Amino acid sequence: MDDSNIYSNPNVLDHASLLVKRDVSRPVDDPAALILESWSQGLMTGALVIMAAITYVNMRSGVFLHKMILLELILAMPHGTFIFAPEPVYGWYLASTAIGLIISWSLHNVIAWMKNRAFMARWLSLVYIGTVVIVQPYWAVEIFANYAYFNNIDAAFYEKTRPLEALFRDPWWIFTTCNLFWVVKTHYNFGIIELVRESPRFGLMLASMGLSIVFLILDILSVTGRLRVTTTMGINPFWKLCFVFKCLCDTVILDDFKTALDKLSARWLLRRGMHPLG
Repeated sequence: MDDSNIYSNPNVLDHASLLVKRDVSRPVDDPAALILESWSQGLMTGALVIMAAITYVNMRSGVFLHKMILLELILAMPHGTFIFAPEPVYGWYLASTAIGLIISWSLHNVIAWMKNRAFMARWLSLVYIGTVVIVQPYWAVEIFANYAYFNNIDAAFYEKTRPLEALFRDPWWIFTTCNLFWVVKTHYNFGIIELVRESPRFGLMLASMGLSIVFLILDILSVTGRLRVTTTMGINPFWKLCFVFKCLCDTVILDDFKTALDKLSARWLLRRGMHPLG
């Protein structure tokens, strides 16, 4: 979500130092900030549109996972256009489109669970999806905080909830990424390098996973005031780039990880004159 015009308070040394004073309006007084925010929104929306088109033409009829991925992409698109909304519509439009984005983020975690659950024990799978469900009240609070903040109802509430966003959004994705690398290393005949050589598409997905986590870290540094990319504190393209690479992971390989890896493993073994088991 938008962090437009955040200004740090260097005199506060406790937990409140992670909180920042924000200006609700568009960053029209800082051309560099306005350009960067517009660019990042355009990049996100354009990437989502292209990925949605690719998903649509490659999805198989009746595969629920593929439909979930398409829905994830479509729901997030409107939030990449709020920079064009004039005052006083800006705050209402931003907060409204953030609802679709938040739903898309939660869908991404469900999709990651669907793709990864074949590699998890039953208890771990239940903990994974159960905790995704448990954190949904936070997102309900965050939706209210967005409306209250960007419509000048209550600024302080959003300033306290926004730095917690990554904690309620990304642990499942970090686990999914680490688990997939571990599974490839320990459960299949090839390593990461052999996998990338056999399937550049899978290599692109693994690279996208890594980049999404890099931009996640930069997002956390930005939202807590530790990193500034313009003179206006709070312009934050990093969560958008993180989200684009997450969605790319879903789009590059639509099937669940086990199905995709089993097919690659069988092909890899046959090329070496060996027959896969099962």
